[in-house]
Amino acid sequence: MTKIAIESGDTFTKVNNMDTVWVVDRILEFDDAPLHVRLIEQGGNDRTATVSYAALMNPKLWKPVKK
Repeated sequence: MTKIAIESGDTFTKVNNMDTVWVVDRILEFDDAPLHVRLIEQGGNDRTATVSYAALMNPKLWKPVKK
């Protein structure tokens, strides 16, 4: 398994939408694709998103929420 800087349960917000909190649900590793992360939106909207690990770690796109 690739060593990564996040784990299930970590929380993030999009830089352009600071009110919405997303929780890391799982890390998705594939043989033929870059590492991805499944996120679940908090607040009762029942939305999920799958983003690349590289995008989630880009401070221009996502910001970690302090625990």
